[in-house]
Amino acid sequence: MAAEREFGPMQLSKWLGMRYGDFQRACMLALVPPPDIRGTYWSESLAKTLPDRVEEIEAELAERTAPAPPPEDPQERADKGRPFGPVQLARFLGLERWQVERAAERGLLPAPDTEDGKWSRPTAQALLKRVTVLRAEIGDHPGHGSVRAAEVLAERTGLDVCRDDVLDLHDRGLLAPVGEFRGHPMFGRGALEALPREAVRAVVSEREAWLADSLAPEEAAREAGWSVGRFEVTAERAGLAPGRFGRFARADLASLLPPAP
Repeated sequence: MAAEREFGPMQLSKWLGMRYGDFQRACMLALVPPPDIRGTYWSESLAKTLPDRVEEIEAELAERTAPAPPPEDPQERADKGRPFGPVQLARFLGLERWQVERAAERGLLPAPDTEDGKWSRPTAQALLKRVTVLRAEIGDHPGHGSVRAAEVLAERTGLDVCRDDVLDLHDRGLLAPVGEFRGHPMFGRGALEALPREAVRAVVSEREAWLADSLAPEEAAREAGWSVGRFEVTAERAGLAPGRFGRFARADLASLLPPAP
């Protein structure tokens, strides 16, 4: 098994897709856990807890960066008639920004009705009456990314569940997402807890069986005593194509590789 990677601050910020300056501020504000290796590096295990929290961290940074608006009488603001963007509408309704965005994605909110793509004051006032319904529809948790969802399933089932198993369950229509983040599905806790253990066991077993019966290009090249380049060219010329995870079935490689000692 490969050794766990270690991430320095610049490596981790790039891995998370965050600007380095924002990552540094997040560390100073304790929005990111401190390094757990020699006080300087983040372990791979700790790093893997962060991708699902990037949106939350960036939102918190934006909140702390923006100057707090001065207290304002609600009636005075109503008279001004200022429209609401997603952040302002969420605050006005007492919701989280992700709840407003998800409600909009599901068609639970009216479309923005001002020329600059925002919600007018009358529309926002009308939505106040529907906050309870919106909360019930959307829930109070944005959902888990595939990495955290795998951890939840592993804890519940006692199986060695990984991210690919969660995505496999999703692809098979067995696990419906509650929303998405940057194009990636997010899964609700309730759906994860309701998933039958047998369904989880089946995808885990299939993945493990494939890993046992297949070789990565590097592994196949090593067995043949070739460079990876030679193996890939030879496999292509033999009409062999990699399968899941870019691996080759051992049975397909029998004619290429020397017999095992």
